[in-house]
Amino acid sequence: MARILTRKGKRKTTFTSTVRVKGYDSVSRTFDTKGEARAWAAEIESDMKGRRFKDPRKANRTLTEALDRYLDTVTTQKARTTQERERGIARNLKKYIGENTLLPDISPSVVATYRDQRLKTVSAYAVRLELALLSHLFVKALKEWELPLENPVNAIDRPKAPKGRIIFLKEHEAVRLLDECQKSRNKMLYPYILVLLQTGMRPSEAAGLRWSQIDLASRSLTLHITKNEPRTVPLTKVVVAALQKMRDENGEIDMVFFDGEGKSERAQNRPSSRFRPAFDQARDRAGLQSVHMHDLRHTAASHMLMAGTDLRTLAAILGHSTLQMVLRYTHLLDEHKLKAVDRINSLGVRSQPTSPGEANV
Repeated sequence: MARILTRKGKRKTTFTSTVRVKGYDSVSRTFDTKGEARAWAAEIESDMKGRRFKDPRKANRTLTEALDRYLDTVTTQKARTTQERERGIARNLKKYIGENTLLPDISPSVVATYRDQRLKTVSAYAVRLELALLSHLFVKALKEWELPLENPVNAIDRPKAPKGRIIFLKEHEAVRLLDECQKSRNKMLYPYILVLLQTGMRPSEAAGLRWSQIDLASRSLTLHITKNEPRTVPLTKVVVAALQKMRDENGEIDMVFFDGEGKSERAQNRPSSRFRPAFDQARDRAGLQSVHMHDLRHTAASHMLMAGTDLRTLAAILGHSTLQMVLRYTHLLDEHKLKAVDRINSLGVRSQPTSPGEANV
């Protein structure tokens, strides 16, 4: 039911239309003409009766309120390293867009300005991650929190995705690196880097390993919290021997590579950070200054692929949900592709006689 109240002022007359429909709070709006008030009331009343109406007042949440809810309900379900990264992104969004900015006020132009400011200080890849979180925040707000909002990120151009960085160690370089790791004062560095090189696990996945995840008899370990889905990782005999030696020497304590109790929040969320200083020193001594710890994952993937591992198996070992990520490594197979086509070199080609006598047969 709609009601229109006429107010006569000194300068002009206004018309306030109020709509009341069971199941909704009353909604009012003021217009300069009675015709506009009636038309608006008819549209709102129709939407309410058709259960299509979304009260715009419900969207008046601040960015801080929305981000805090997102971090509590969405981010906490992700891997620890992802949680830390998304908390950092949330801090940047609050800083540059404004903690008390209302969600309806975050327009495409606001997001575009944020994008341009961030590109001055961080990579395009980092900005894409930040915009992805902001976009998902609006998706959640619309679909699950029932806030009448439009996603402003969809209306802007996102930075072009940078080409993936793929650096992998040749066999003699891997030997050099492991030799230097054995000389490190951090006695856990060598087995940790060995595990990365021969499993392809992410640094954080390996650093956070617990003995309860490892089955040395079946030469496998199980990762429950990963970037994508839980997965089983096969272990080489060399890795099994190294882990067996560690367990024999140190006993079956909770953590494989270190005891995380009493450490900083960063060390608990990103346990691989505890190995970075020692790794950097060993890497530099080995003359491999351009190598990052994550490149050991590329190294494992590259050597498995060149050894004949098929793409689907490699994707399963690495924990990629699609083949798109492992397709980055196919350029390494050029020599193998040449050998493959050589096997069909005579396909469809008439055999040539090897002697004059054979030509008459």
